[in-house]
Amino acid sequence: MSKLRLLTTIVWIILTAMFFAGCALSYTVKEPVPSSVDYGRKDIKPVMLTIVDKRTGADSIFLAKVLGVGGSMSDSISVTIDSMADPIAYFSQQMERELNSRGIPVKCVVGKSATEGLVLLINRYQIVNVRATGFSPWEACHVFYGTIVMDKREKPIKAYFYNGKTPVWSMKEIEEPCFTIPVSIIIKDVASKINREVFNLRASNEKVDALTAQIDAEIGKDKDPYARPFWKVLELGYTNNPKATEPLKKYTQDSDEFFKSCALSSIGTLGADDQLEFLIQQYRAAAGYNDKYMAAKSIGDIGTPAALQVLQDMKKDKAYTSEGGLRYCVDLYVP
Repeated sequence: MSKLRLLTTIVWIILTAMFFAGCALSYTVKEPVPSSVDYGRKDIKPVMLTIVDKRTGADSIFLAKVLGVGGSMSDSISVTIDSMADPIAYFSQQMERELNSRGIPVKCVVGKSATEGLVLLINRYQIVNVRATGFSPWEACHVFYGTIVMDKREKPIKAYFYNGKTPVWSMKEIEEPCFTIPVSIIIKDVASKINREVFNLRASNEKVDALTAQIDAEIGKDKDPYARPFWKVLELGYTNNPKATEPLKKYTQDSDEFFKSCALSSIGTLGADDQLEFLIQQYRAAAGYNDKYMAAKSIGDIGTPAALQVLQDMKKDKAYTSEGGLRYCVDLYVP
C-alpha cells in the first residue's frame, strides 16, 4: 500500500470514528453576493414586505439532524451555522438586498402577523442533512415553502436545492458546497418567484445575451465545478425572460454534474411551462444525483396538473424511498 493511500485510509478511519462517536460541527455561511440581474424599471413605488414565521413542529427546525438512508434519525452529529443564529431574520435581510439589487425597492421586516400589504408567510425554511455512513457524501437538502399574500390573494412559493460533497481531509470541506452556496441560491430563487408572482418584471434580451456570452467565454477555462460560471447560469433563470430557455437547455448538456444541475434548476426558476417533456427526459437520463433532483425540482416549479402528476408518480419509484434528496424534493411539491 502506498504512503498516500495509507494516509487516506487513516483519515477516513478517523472521520468515520468521529461520525459514529458523536461530534458537533460549526460552520459559517458567507454573506450572499446579490445577483447582477436588474429588471431596469425605475417607476416602482417602494413597498414593505412583512415576513411572518409560520413554521411549526418539525418544520420549525432549521438544521435537521443527520438522517441515514431510509430516513432513520441519527444523533451522531449536531450542526450549527454561527452566522445564521436567527434564520428568519437572516433570510429577511438577504431577501431585501437581493430584491433591491434587481431594482425592486422592497423593505423587508419580520413581523409576528400581518393583515394588509405584501406578506410572505414562511411555512418551512430548513436544511436537511443526509449521510448514510462516514464514507458517504454529505448531502444537504435546502427546502423552502412560503405563501405570498397580496390583496387577499395567496400564492405558494417553493424552492429546493440539493448538493453533496464527500469530505476527504476535513469536514470543513462541506461548508461551501453544502451550506454557503445553497443558502444563497435559495434566497435568489425565492426572490425570483416573488418577482414573478407580484411584480412580473423581466430583464432585457440584451442582459440574456450578455450572460450567455460570458458563460460561453468562461465555460472551458476551469475544471473545478465551483470555479465555473454556474452563478451566471443561475442568473439566466432570474431574468424571468423566456429568451433564456434555449441557452439553459444547451447548458444542461454539459458534462459537469453540478453545472448541469444549475441549468436544470434555472429552467424551473424561469417558469418555462413548455419544457415539461424536456425536464422529464432529463430526469430519466440523469447519471447523477444533482441533475436528477434538480430536474425534479423544476418539474415542481412548473406546477401544472400534468407536472405535479409526474412528481406524484415518482413516489412509486424505488429511488423515492432510498434517496433522501429526491424524497425531500418530491414531498415539497406534492405532500
